[in-house]
Amino acid sequence: MVKKNKVAIIGAGQVGATTAFTLAIKGLVSELVLIDIDKEKAEGEALDINHGMPFLNPAKIYAGTYADTKDAEVVIITAGLPRRPGQSRRDLIHSNNRIITDIVQQLNKYADDPVIIVATNPVDLMALSAQKTSKQPKNKVFGSGTLLDTARFRFALAQNCKIEARSIHADIIGEHGEGELPVWSLANISGIPIAVYCDVCDRICEPEKREELFVEVRDAGMEVIRKKGATYYAIALTLARITEAILRDEHSVLTVSLYLDGYLGINDVSMGLPAVIGSGGIQRVINLPLSLDEQKSFIATAEVLKELAKDMEEFKHQ
Repeated sequence: MVKKNKVAIIGAGQVGATTAFTLAIKGLVSELVLIDIDKEKAEGEALDINHGMPFLNPAKIYAGTYADTKDAEVVIITAGLPRRPGQSRRDLIHSNNRIITDIVQQLNKYADDPVIIVATNPVDLMALSAQKTSKQPKNKVFGSGTLLDTARFRFALAQNCKIEARSIHADIIGEHGEGELPVWSLANISGIPIAVYCDVCDRICEPEKREELFVEVRDAGMEVIRKKGATYYAIALTLARITEAILRDEHSVLTVSLYLDGYLGINDVSMGLPAVIGSGGIQRVINLPLSLDEQKSFIATAEVLKELAKDMEEFKHQ
């Protein structure tokens, strides 16, 4: 069967619309459908992008329904509620879990065999919800995870070390949020360990400076929200990067929120880890040789997420 490079985006808010625009200007899709509970909003976003079509690679971009996901190779879920002032994390989890469950149940009815990427927050728990609800195998259902955090980490190191960001190889793993973990033990610049590069850099890496950089990365999203109200450019680029790896069967290593089944003895939770991404989604997981302290931190975060996931599941059945 000839690949159509068809993508469906569920949710035409700021993240969904910016992701659609990013996919269009990158020329990654031949067909793109926007689906939103507010049909006019989706129609408006599609029309706005179509007005720029004379400057883009040809593509069919339109607002549609779940029936239009039938032959989509990738479905990106951005729909969900933002956290309101004063709202507890638990309430947000339960609200968005209902939304994700409903969306995935619709995809079960209409979509043939897509890779499903979840971007709705809290993304690790929402990815787990989608994994448990979807008829697809778990390697075809995952979250954007800590890929955006990883990009922020590399940018921060690039700024500090005065090195172009694509030459820096360093990952954030674990939870997209408070439980994220910088893998300092494996961070390197073109193969040179950070600790070795520091000898010629004179800019890091005392423990205090490392902690300062990590806090900057961990809180980067909230800083953007404080200054402009929402984050959507960088996450759109993140989702486009994952989609590109799938559509082009790149076998790229990207840190996504994937279902764990035995990694460091952890089961039944979704967390950010590097994985080989290509046609069909996750092709294999990279088992990082973490330091002992990093392993302990990762396991501790997993326990927190497992408790939240248990509460989420119990609440759903009340």
